[in-house]
Amino acid sequence: MNTVDPERARHDRLERLRGDRRLLVAAVLASMVTLACGFVAGHGFGELLEQFRTMAIDSVFDDRGDGEPPYGPVWGTFGFLGCLAAGGLAGAAARRYQGRPSAPAFLAVPALAASTLGIWESSRGWLPPLAVGTAVDPVFHEDEKWGFGAWLMYYADRWAPALLFVLTALVSWYAVRASRRYAEMVRTRDRLLRHGRRAPAEIVEVKLRLTGDESGTRVVGANVTVSFLDLSGVRHWATRRTRDTTIATAEVLFDPVSPDDDKKIFVALRRHPTLGDWLPAA
Repeated sequence: MNTVDPERARHDRLERLRGDRRLLVAAVLASMVTLACGFVAGHGFGELLEQFRTMAIDSVFDDRGDGEPPYGPVWGTFGFLGCLAAGGLAGAAARRYQGRPSAPAFLAVPALAASTLGIWESSRGWLPPLAVGTAVDPVFHEDEKWGFGAWLMYYADRWAPALLFVLTALVSWYAVRASRRYAEMVRTRDRLLRHGRRAPAEIVEVKLRLTGDESGTRVVGANVTVSFLDLSGVRHWATRRTRDTTIATAEVLFDPVSPDDDKKIFVALRRHPTLGDWLPAA
């Protein structure tokens, strides 16, 4: 028979990991690997795009570069997969180190920036056409004038890096706005943990979120509505999204000065919540 409360054991384990320097080192190293893989992925995508560009602007009989194995796109695929894996590891280590979820777009911006640099570096070495405006046939001499697609691919060395740069800028803009909102939420939660009020809550409704494909339907989370009484005895309701599906208890953290402000209400669905277990308003 186990005499240790599993919820308490989980809480203590996560609290021990919070601030562990080994996790910080792992997050930094994984972030560096993410950037390197992002560059490799961008460079590989650039080499793949060069192949389509060459087919569009030159004749099929142009055999320049045929002797080079197409290792670039293969390494680019590995780089993309490595970027996802290392980014996930960096995010997990950062969450454990901080004891709470990481800020939105934690590594998306630097990874996209590294990919932009990779595709730009690749585009500097793309083969030039045999003749600008004409697909030269060196065998049968049946040359063809370029159409719109060929002209578009001819300038791919300019618009492809520019397009990825614009995407990086847009993601950066979103990340800055989301990070500001997230930082404000963290400040509010930390202030309420020091000066707010914690109270038990009643679970009013649980709506499961489902997803399905050809293999069947599965539960991916729930929308949980809870109610609680403030210091004046007035009842309030709050709804939060969670990935947990086994929900047996609820607790709220709120501002006694403004208990009706949903942004100042945090809901925990565990008996011994950690920092990351307090769910904010959507």
